[in-house]
Amino acid sequence: MRAGICTGVTKIFTFHCDVDWMKRLNIAGIVMGRHIMFAVPADQISSWLFRHELQHAYQQIEHGRFRFYAKYFYYSLRYGLRNNPYEIEAYARQSIPLTESEETALWKLREDSQK
Repeated sequence: MRAGICTGVTKIFTFHCDVDWMKRLNIAGIVMGRHIMFAVPADQISSWLFRHELQHAYQQIEHGRFRFYAKYFYYSLRYGLRNNPYEIEAYARQSIPLTESEETALWKLREDSQK
């Protein structure tokens, strides 16, 4: 099922790399609306960071955008960012190897950034 979801993510979301404002705020990666953004250039995105942000995209698809963000902010206020259940899930999954389709998406992102 993850392969199908990843294909959906690459069709639904736009990837952005080397985002200056994220560097200034020391944010490695973030999902905002239909955008998955990274502070580093595409060739420096680690598989664990890519997996972590993909997990947030999967959560958004699973729960719906509005519900995901409402619960994400509620959990962050109530439990703190590190104890936010969405973050706990993303951290737990970031060590899982990328699926073939996720690996392909990361390589495509790296190739497209070099053009």
